[in-house]
Amino acid sequence: MFVRIAVFDPLPVYRHGVMATLREAGLGSESPDDVFAWMDDDHLRLVVLSVQTSEDWECLVQLCRTHRDALVVALLPDDAVTTHVRALTGGAVATLPRDAQPSAVRAAVEAVIDGRSVVPVDVLRALTVAGPAAVSNEEVPSPQEREWLRRLAAGSTVADLADGAGYSERMMFRLLRDLYKRIKAGNRTQALMLARERGWL
Repeated sequence: MFVRIAVFDPLPVYRHGVMATLREAGLGSESPDDVFAWMDDDHLRLVVLSVQTSEDWECLVQLCRTHRDALVVALLPDDAVTTHVRALTGGAVATLPRDAQPSAVRAAVEAVIDGRSVVPVDVLRALTVAGPAAVSNEEVPSPQEREWLRRLAAGSTVADLADGAGYSERMMFRLLRDLYKRIKAGNRTQALMLARERGWL
């Protein structure tokens, strides 16, 4: 079975790193500009998609709804069970944290091509025992996001967080805005108040 593979990530260096990892395994891949235009073809398509912002999450869901045969391997901003569950219920067939080792990315893609999925055991248990709705009742920030909230509460600036996380300040603002939206906070002050109430700090 011939499968065309595309890699979508905002960072060119990361994108080309994933492509090189797949090439070492004998898997060719592409990096088109528009994932939806690229999907319109007769071949089976596999997409390695980085999911970080609210726009990325919307892209994942829309892609899987409009192309039900698409195989999406989601590279996630963290390794939290709720994040994996959110991607899988959104339509991804395999999930990995974005900082996974190249060998793990290669193994996940090869498994999907073979008709299997690689899912962390804790995520599988959450999906099969409690069900996705139970896992998603409350959006719990990832360990990294809780650390960002702790640092903001201690007086760090967004620029400080960006430097520590290796993001641009603009990207850091977007990630924080997405976090506030997920936990249903209107702004930083509300987010920090919620974080204190829920014991995340």
